[in-house]
Amino acid sequence: MNARQQDQAADANNRYMRITIDCPHCGSRCVACDSRAMSKTMREITYRCRNWRCGFTGVATLEFQRVLVLSSIPAADVSLPLSRHIKRGQLALQLADEGNVADDEAAYAANLHAPTNDWGTGGAMSGAPPD
Repeated sequence: MNARQQDQAADANNRYMRITIDCPHCGSRCVACDSRAMSKTMREITYRCRNWRCGFTGVATLEFQRVLVLSSIPAADVSLPLSRHIKRGQLALQLADEGNVADDEAAYAANLHAPTNDWGTGGAMSGAPPD
């Protein structure tokens, strides 16, 4: 088993995902050896190449780009752009509030399933079929 396979086997046993990146010089796996917060939404991470012959060490940044699911306890000082699917959902809610679209849709759905009687006022079994 080579070093890369051993790393993969060790990672499979870890409970949390570890963000790794390949060395831009030799292609070996780099591991995070230090990290510091730059803001609430960004961290600066120092990576070191696992190939001791290469010896590369570099800094990368990890930053939140957009919101996929809104927080139920949002921080007032965090401002991230919303993903497109959240924007569509919020727009639909705004339209529903403005024009009672939800009530109109409910009435329409109820009419779709309302029973119709094509055989007159009696039941289907009470009389002869229509001409």
